[in-house]
Amino acid sequence: LFVFFFCFACLRAGWMILFFFSFLSREVSHPPSPVNLDSLQITSDGQSVELMPGGSKTSVTPDNVHQYVELYAQYVMVGSVRASLTALRDGLQDVIPSSALADLTAEDFRLLLNGSTAIDIRLLRACTTFSDESGKPNSSAVETMQRWFWSVLGKMTNAQKQDLIYFWTSSPGLPATEAGFVPKPTIVVRPPSDTRLPTANTCISRLLIPLYPSKKLLKKKLLEAIQTKDFGFV
Repeated sequence: LFVFFFCFACLRAGWMILFFFSFLSREVSHPPSPVNLDSLQITSDGQSVELMPGGSKTSVTPDNVHQYVELYAQYVMVGSVRASLTALRDGLQDVIPSSALADLTAEDFRLLLNGSTAIDIRLLRACTTFSDESGKPNSSAVETMQRWFWSVLGKMTNAQKQDLIYFWTSSPGLPATEAGFVPKPTIVVRPPSDTRLPTANTCISRLLIPLYPSKKLLKKKLLEAIQTKDFGFV
């Protein structure tokens, strides 16, 4: 099970990037197909493509215009890039056996890839560890920071929570289960500062927060950080 979730975590970013560039390359070389409102067909790569059997002889009318839009969207998003999608599927199945995905619904698969947009604070808290790099001999200050952090996060709007998770991990959602946290999120408490903003190493889900003197300042700096997107790299 761990290997299964690890593979998904590793593939997620690469898969989306591969799909984007594959689709972008095709769209640059072949502009979107002209829309033909006279019949249920379009022109793609210089050839006429029927959106349904007999589409070239079927006029678009107020009664079937919704069907036309649905068929057109289906062709543009799936049919015209079917070869690329097939290659992505075959590449995925080289890493993860198709039998491992057989019982997953589309929603299950979406949750595995993208996580949940509803931020579960209890799940996140259970998976997060704190590290003390504050340089302060008194550990109670770091423990106080932990309480402040979870208190501030708990009172944020869901949109602010998503922004913070994105700033922290590069994904606006959380994994569906604890096993999906690869790597585990960490928070490093850095030396005291009243001016520095929190930063993040998104590739290893690490959030670095200076040891602020008050919860009010911690909240202010976190909100500023997720708005300015001050990312860092390992």
